[in-house]
Amino acid sequence: MPCRTSWILLVALVLSGCKTDAEPVPPFMHQDLYSHVQQCAEDFTLIDGDWKEDFGDAAFYGPAFYVQAGRTEGNQSWLDRAAVAHERNMRLIRDEDLMTGDTNEILMASMGMIEYMSATGDLEHLAQLNAVMENVEELLAALEWYLPPELMSGYAMETYGPTSINGLVGLVFLQHALLLGGETKDRFVECGRRMAEQIREYHWNQTFYEFSADRPGLFLYPNMCMIILHTRLYQLTDDQALLDRALDAYQAIQPLKVETESGLVGPGRYFSPYSAEYMGAETDNYTTLSSQNYLVFALSLLYQATGETSFIEEIDPVLDFLAEYLDGNWCLADVHKDECDPVCEDGDVCLDGDCTPNACQEGILHHWMDGRLAEPHDPEFFCSGCNLQLLYSMWYRQEMI
Repeated sequence: MPCRTSWILLVALVLSGCKTDAEPVPPFMHQDLYSHVQQCAEDFTLIDGDWKEDFGDAAFYGPAFYVQAGRTEGNQSWLDRAAVAHERNMRLIRDEDLMTGDTNEILMASMGMIEYMSATGDLEHLAQLNAVMENVEELLAALEWYLPPELMSGYAMETYGPTSINGLVGLVFLQHALLLGGETKDRFVECGRRMAEQIREYHWNQTFYEFSADRPGLFLYPNMCMIILHTRLYQLTDDQALLDRALDAYQAIQPLKVETESGLVGPGRYFSPYSAEYMGAETDNYTTLSSQNYLVFALSLLYQATGETSFIEEIDPVLDFLAEYLDGNWCLADVHKDECDPVCEDGDVCLDGDCTPNACQEGILHHWMDGRLAEPHDPEFFCSGCNLQLLYSMWYRQEMI
């Protein structure tokens, strides 16, 4: 790894929330995967700071990875890429409304801006970001600190569920409090705490967090979101009860873990049933890239909070699975299926309204389903935002622990 500057060491201490008595971190064993995904990401479609094929996730993980790794690696082109994405995020949160816009992308853009500002010290857009967050704070207070699904219907709420979405909203406030501090810090911590309490009231069934009030069963996403939310709260408050809730949610997801005795590939990964029915899975042998990325991040935070290396060791088989079984090829035509006007010639695809030559490349594909890798005819096949999320998760695993 390259030499660390005093700046990097300072940021690592501020962001990590590490315990001083933590066990030594095991070495990172996935440099090949890390380098491979970096190379793949160079070819992802990026137009004016907006990654395509991303399902909205790149608004956070694109600038977050490139600004942090750009500084770590001394890579100016990555820092420039992060800056362009940061400006795009500012335009997005200025022009979109949480209730009517793309909820997931707005949340991701807000966290991307927070990460960029923290990493660079560039606070030019802080006042605008704070104004947006204070508007959301007022809305949440009026709704008693819970966003009901009927007020925010759409892709994000339907795909990830109200527990996850409310958890991510709470996390935005906590990320701001942790990374930017300032005069809003205590108030934003309280916002996150109130949201955690209401989510628990609505969705904790004494064993695990439910996906929603009308979708029973154990799901990975809502419980991971609550692990992350409660661990961040613990890091900000040192309240042991909050860490205990995170650990309860971690224990709750253990039945979703693929054990060696199952005979399935990738023991150590977790099943991701949230979209299995939509994808057409015929068995429960279904795992998505994004859910495993959140898992890596959640396990990293649990290590930070507890100092127990067992959480870090659990990351290794997850990354092993991604490297061995989810790496594949995809083409622009597999993802961009809309038609331009006039219709594109054969061999071209309609990309952001323009006819563009089809191109194929590598990447980590969207899912593993029924014993096979994602295929182009699946409803979802490739997600550039999930690959950028994987890069950020691996960077975090190495640098911020």
